[in-house]
Amino acid sequence: MVLDTGSADIWVPSVPCHSCGSHTLFDSERSTSYAALNKEWSLSYLDGSYVDGVTGTDVVKLGDLSHNNQIIGLATSESSSFARNNKLDGVFGLSFPSISLTNQNSSIIMDMYKAGEIDEPVVGMYLGRTRDGGKGEAIFGGVNTDHFTGDLEYIEVTRQRYWQVDFGGVEIDGKLYTSPRANQAMLDTGTTLNILPSSIVQAIHDSIPGGEFIRPYGWFFPCDTVSDTIVTFKIGGKDFPVPLMDLIRDRYIADDPSMCVTGLAESDAGLAILGETFLRNYYSSYNFEDAVIGLAPSRK
Repeated sequence: MVLDTGSADIWVPSVPCHSCGSHTLFDSERSTSYAALNKEWSLSYLDGSYVDGVTGTDVVKLGDLSHNNQIIGLATSESSSFARNNKLDGVFGLSFPSISLTNQNSSIIMDMYKAGEIDEPVVGMYLGRTRDGGKGEAIFGGVNTDHFTGDLEYIEVTRQRYWQVDFGGVEIDGKLYTSPRANQAMLDTGTTLNILPSSIVQAIHDSIPGGEFIRPYGWFFPCDTVSDTIVTFKIGGKDFPVPLMDLIRDRYIADDPSMCVTGLAESDAGLAILGETFLRNYYSSYNFEDAVIGLAPSRK
């Protein structure tokens, strides 16, 4: 499953789903702890993908932890983009319950904390320093200090829907780039890219030697590019520097393996999104009781 701080619902593909590709399907009839709620639900995501289904309750197990009577969504229909992703056997939403579409009144993290199942109402996330985010780790009930250096810098959430914070733009070579269209950003472990205002994305790519926009794919630059440029993200009134080269995703164009795609996309929708290409540089903690995010440099 994808641990997603950009959504608030837990859902899995279920046996009635005929559009779920080769995903592992949950069979409610084989679960002795499942109870049907018989309420329909539908979720759509920022990339246009969607799922539909019904809700029920069951035991949710997280490693050695378990939590009873958790509302889950059973997907009976998936969009083709979900069906094509063979690694995705559902989504574990870790945002605030105010955006839940399966009628969650409280987050599973707060419920586990109140039940004494975890020590703190906190999730600690390490996405791994590899470009694909591999070898990551999630801690429910605290953080793992082995995965970061220094102390966590805490940022207050400005609105308890997403993990939303003040966004002051980015600084490159001493010059600050901001956009009046986006003074807020959300930290989203379920999104690969950093989605920023077009003026900021343009400024970042102007600093990359050989950077160019190739339609319809996006921004690219030569894979052998070497740069010591630092891109500093201004979040919650604090600075979080990221090496420009860490914003690379991977080789992309099949007929030109010398070109690499960046982990940036443009949107002037009003809310910037800091996804995996930012978060793999920082260990992040999400405190559901105090509504604060902690960030510290990830260990390599």
